Amino acid sequence: MHVHLLTFMFCCLKMYYSAPVFDGEFTGRVVINTTNSEGFIDRFITKHAGYTFLKRFQIGRHEYFVFEINDTQRTRKISKEIEDFDIKNLKLDSEVDFVNQEKRYRRVPKTDDTEWSNLWHLNDDVSPSMKVNEAWNAGYTGSGITIAILDDGLQTDHTDLDANVDTVNDYDYQSTDDNPIPDVGDSHGTKVAGLIAAEKDNNECTVGIAYESTIIGVRILGTSGLTDSEEAQALNHHLSGVDIYSNSWGPTDGYGFSEPGTITKSALLDGITSGRGGKGVIYTWASGNGETTDNCNGDGYVNSIYTIGVTSVEEGQNAWYSEVCAASLAATYGGSSNNRYLTSTTTSSGCTSDGVQGTSFSTPIASGIIALALHANSALTWRDIQHMIVLTSSRNGFTDSYSSWGTNGAGKEYSQVLGFGLMDAEAMVTQAASWTNVPTQQTCTTSTFTGSGSTSGSSYTTDIRSISASDCSSITYLEHVTIDISFSYTEYRGSSEFYLVSPSGTESHLMHYRYDDSIYYASAGSLSWTFMSVHFWRESPIGQWTLKFKSYRGFSVDIDQCISAPCENNGTCTNNAYSYNCQCTDGYSGTNCQTIITTTSAQETSTEPLTTDDNGISTTLVVVVVAGGTVAVIVIGVIVIAVVKSFSAGATVGAAGVAVVWQ
Repeated sequence: MHVHLLTFMFCCLKMYYSAPVFDGEFTGRVVINTTNSEGFIDRFITKHAGYTFLKRFQIGRHEYFVFEINDTQRTRKISKEIEDFDIKNLKLDSEVDFVNQEKRYRRVPKTDDTEWSNLWHLNDDVSPSMKVNEAWNAGYTGSGITIAILDDGLQTDHTDLDANVDTVNDYDYQSTDDNPIPDVGDSHGTKVAGLIAAEKDNNECTVGIAYESTIIGVRILGTSGLTDSEEAQALNHHLSGVDIYSNSWGPTDGYGFSEPGTITKSALLDGITSGRGGKGVIYTWASGNGETTDNCNGDGYVNSIYTIGVTSVEEGQNAWYSEVCAASLAATYGGSSNNRYLTSTTTSSGCTSDGVQGTSFSTPIASGIIALALHANSALTWRDIQHMIVLTSSRNGFTDSYSSWGTNGAGKEYSQVLGFGLMDAEAMVTQAASWTNVPTQQTCTTSTFTGSGSTSGSSYTTDIRSISASDCSSITYLEHVTIDISFSYTEYRGSSEFYLVSPSGTESHLMHYRYDDSIYYASAGSLSWTFMSVHFWRESPIGQWTLKFKSYRGFSVDIDQCISAPCENNGTCTNNAYSYNCQCTDGYSGTNCQTIITTTSAQETSTEPLTTDDNGISTTLVVVVVAGGTVAVIVIGVIVIAVVKSFSAGATVGAAGVAVVWQ
């Protein structure tokens, strides 16, 4: 009896025992995009010895070729710490448009435990309810909606899942085969799947929120780490047939600023522009479990405008593990050791209530609710879904343990941790049934400027910039707001804090004190990063914007005046902490080397004068391309490069013929 049980368990699980990857180590793989793909493989191998062709793949209109460096044909071994010496030669090849020696990064499930309890999150045994039963009673089950689960694998023959699993289009990017069965001991993806699509009324385990939806297992997590091209392919996997990509993973919590690679960013963009027949696929993402001492704005996946950041609540407040997160749109129940866990499917056709908790499990619940909304109205775009979540989610009496709730300029309550509150499945399907698509996105970009300022003590330093109607005439109301900030610090990077305040007085905590980041980055350095907030949703961008910044306990945070490259025409910049000097090349002069020197009667004539604002700070127009984007840009002044991007559409959003009333 015991022998048969063990045999069954091992036959249905993969067994890999490779050593864990060092985060950010170089691999032997090189990804190339060429200007001439016809016959490229043969030409490349002829010109460049020591490479073996592995595969080709496509992201949008771009075709990529993957080659492996063949160590046996080289006199020098591949280094895991530095880029291979031959990459410079590849960049000089006239046929090579893009080349990247890939690194592997650790990507981890956003969860804390492996125990679960019961179905309280669905059976109205907890208040407030997410009203899933009410959505079911209205006839919405997720039928016809396909959800790709990107995780550590999926037991495709699980008896409570198998009727809803697409085994034709699944894939494993860890072992490069079409079988996403997980490694021994990996059950995270199977638990995620149960929350979405476990079968109903079959006397098995549990029931998923979208219990008639179709799920596709896409295995991406494992000890081998993940490269940029693998992430990109996974996020576009079976793009023609997927409605929602559910992602309960990301960079390590607690420290660091980590963003998608070049190809992955292209894949996200292609997903929202090409997916679902041009309506855009939905990317849900776990906001992270770093607790309120961490901030999700350091996670470039969650703070992408193309993803929906999902966080967790427990009874009465944000879950104990939820992060401060200006990018989180809303929350669902995620289980908690403080009160109750969840119940879901697990590997070996099991069912567990043994204590799993985390934003990992809030995210598939959100994916399931979105699937119900798409069942109600398949014409919804990726932006419609985001607007509906903002509109229908609410505070519902939950406490924010980090900060007080606020009310933005559009009358919508928001939290620094919980976004716009608990998701409501009944309200989502009701709105979806008669929803009018939001207008086309418009993009407004303000000028870039060189700011000034540093922190002293623990008091705030502020910089103020005003946006006029003429600056952003195409923007009726905001969706996301992003701001590019470049700063330097003398020590303890995690002590740097940034808060953005809109003309309506809405304050969003873009970054607050992170202890672990201070420890990991204790020495001096600099950083350029794009921060994103959803807190200004439906506000007007017009008026005075304020960036407040300070350093926790007074550690010095200065603006690196040279990060924004203020010296024009190849001038050399010298940073002076509070200002900069430009050493101009021959033929140019001026503070920023902006003036062309011409000789007329032994006099120098300036033909291109420098434009300055009221404070004498130089400003330069920056072209920001946000494809498909609702991003307006407001630049605030502590930043060497400060670009604020705000999303806008043109008309009232909501059910046809009905004005929206914020709840």
